[in-house]
Amino acid sequence: MKLCLLLNANAAQSNRSRIVKSIVACLLCAVLTSSAVSEPVQQRRNPNETSRRTQQRTENQPNNKFGYSAPKPRTPGAIRLATYNMLNFFDPFDDPTLQGEHDDAGMVTEERRCKVLAQTIRAVDADILALQEVESLEALTWFRDNYLKDMGYKYIASYDVGYYRGIECSVMSRFPITDARVWPNMSLDNVQRPGPGWSEIPPESRRGLTFQRSPLCAKITIDVDNSEEDYELIVFSVHHKAGGDNRFHREAEAVRIVEFINQLRSENPAANIIVMGDFNAAPWDKSVRLYLEAGMIDTLAHRIIPRWRNADETEASLYKTHESGRVIDFVLLSSGAHREFVVGSAHVFGTMMPPESYDWRKDPKPEGYPSDHYPIIIDMIPGDRE
Repeated sequence: MKLCLLLNANAAQSNRSRIVKSIVACLLCAVLTSSAVSEPVQQRRNPNETSRRTQQRTENQPNNKFGYSAPKPRTPGAIRLATYNMLNFFDPFDDPTLQGEHDDAGMVTEERRCKVLAQTIRAVDADILALQEVESLEALTWFRDNYLKDMGYKYIASYDVGYYRGIECSVMSRFPITDARVWPNMSLDNVQRPGPGWSEIPPESRRGLTFQRSPLCAKITIDVDNSEEDYELIVFSVHHKAGGDNRFHREAEAVRIVEFINQLRSENPAANIIVMGDFNAAPWDKSVRLYLEAGMIDTLAHRIIPRWRNADETEASLYKTHESGRVIDFVLLSSGAHREFVVGSAHVFGTMMPPESYDWRKDPKPEGYPSDHYPIIIDMIPGDRE
């Protein structure tokens, strides 16, 4: 009898133990479940919190897609040079030489874009500025006098470069431009094309080939403190033929410009020559390599980054010069000019970033959008060095 009661007592105690464990397990499950759902509940109570954080991050990001969000500080004692394609800049006055299909009446640059172009140029603050896609000397003078009056650009060179749409290559400078010239009708038929790697010339283009837009060559003199001689720069503002099917044309243009460079160096081997502008070609294209083979030095040569080595393109995006994500603008220096180049000063200034949906080929220019190109900036210390 005692043994039976003892067994029953032990059984009851075991049952109570199992019940207690079950209760504890249920309570623990309830706590875990409550914790798991508490975060979504909290999010539902604050539906705008995530969007506010996203908006704050967006507002704090620079408003540029490529390049630096602001120009680098100028090097003390240096002069600043830059190149900038102004994207079909036309003044509001009718040019009687532009009629019919290419009438400039429909190409007028609206005031809001004039203002952001001026803001960009003011931010760059170059002493010597090579420009492309400018209607005329009169148009550029009007732009300077109305939007850049206090910037010190006393000297301007802009000539008809032989292009049917009427846009020119130009230079604005704070230093005297002592000479300037263009070659609008110079033949490119007899350019020498030795060795491999050249693009095929279509049969219809083997005669009558000329510059699509002649380069403008400007000589600029700088009065250097504590020096008996002025410092002279020879600046080419270039705008090579565009289009993937026109590589042969760009190559012929580059050959001819290299001939001009060689002629200048034959007269003065230490000549300070700068070729800058819109090359409409990538660093690896033949038309660009022709300059490099001739001894010109790319101030941004380090920007060639293979895509497979930099998948997110974080660094590569700093060097792109066109809205399409291409590298097609350059500043090239002769060995003479490179002696005065401030290492590390070359950079791309990224201007307004249009919406991701924007198509630079077809869509109207968005508010605050100055150009589809971005300026390249370099600094130099004037004064010939051995």
